Amino acid sequence: MKEELEKLCNVVEFDGVYLPINPSWKNIAISLSGGADSALLAYLICSNLKNVNVHVISNIRMWRSRPWQRTISVEIFNWLKNRFPEHNFYRHENLISPELEHGSIGTTIKDRFGNMKSGDQIMSRSFAEYIGHYNNIEIWFAGITRNPKLDSITMRPTDRNVDYSDKTDISLMLLKFGSALVSHPFVFVSKDWVVKQYKDLNILDLFNATRSCEGEFEGLDYLTYTPGQYVPVCKKCFWCQERTWAKQENGL
Repeated sequence: MKEELEKLCNVVEFDGVYLPINPSWKNIAISLSGGADSALLAYLICSNLKNVNVHVISNIRMWRSRPWQRTISVEIFNWLKNRFPEHNFYRHENLISPELEHGSIGTTIKDRFGNMKSGDQIMSRSFAEYIGHYNNIEIWFAGITRNPKLDSITMRPTDRNVDYSDKTDISLMLLKFGSALVSHPFVFVSKDWVVKQYKDLNILDLFNATRSCEGEFEGLDYLTYTPGQYVPVCKKCFWCQERTWAKQENGL
């Protein structure tokens, strides 16, 4: 795996995960949702590069029913800016209409490659390409992890339910797209590995600032929510189940 990756770029190994790193990069992009996976990936990449332009891409989803998602993604962005003053940070927001989310329409739209996708998948990828093209992005990172191998966790996203036991296929974690690279360094690990890194790196403050829950709450929406206020977690959605399991695996 490492040898194949090194044909495309330099590689830093971090606790069994290979991070594509090239000291010559000047412009990189990172998808940042406000969740634990993408926040950790941004931290690791920023820790291993010097004086680069970091273009953070945040897709604003379900803004009417979960308006706090944007607030949290901005807080994580500001945390990174303060932690890594040597980099130049730029935030790019993309609003995804709730009517086009997978939960609303399913995979009913054909993308330009001929694959059936949901509206949010097409919009998020297209926006990343747009930002990449007009900002001379050399690599775009996304913190996608695999599902836990645990049947008791329900409502698992099918696109993360692939068997990644064969780690020889580097296209799952790094591929060439136009003039840029696209990287998914976490594709072979699950949330327990992610939480372990927060613990080992002593950045649990960053972990605690992230949010995984995708629950919605009666009486709390874009008309009633005040940025920064307390928002409960549903403890039922897949993301809550996954986070709880990962914390327990790490004694948190």
